[in-house]
Amino acid sequence: MTDTKKPEPATEELTEYPSGLLERHGPPIHLFLKLTYVGFTLFALIYLILYFSGDGSPLVEQFNKLTGR
Repeated sequence: MTDTKKPEPATEELTEYPSGLLERHGPPIHLFLKLTYVGFTLFALIYLILYFSGDGSPLVEQFNKLTGR
């Protein structure tokens, strides 16, 4: 005989509000993904700061003089 049980959904919690609205909560976000978000944000901020500060090389200084920056 084959077992015809319904497969249970993954560890999802259902919250039912008084209005009848059902809210499904999925699995939590993994630590690796959280650290990736933080890492990309920090990289973008550091890159932006370094980009606007310039590198101080002679070529950049000459360009800044010519463009009036």
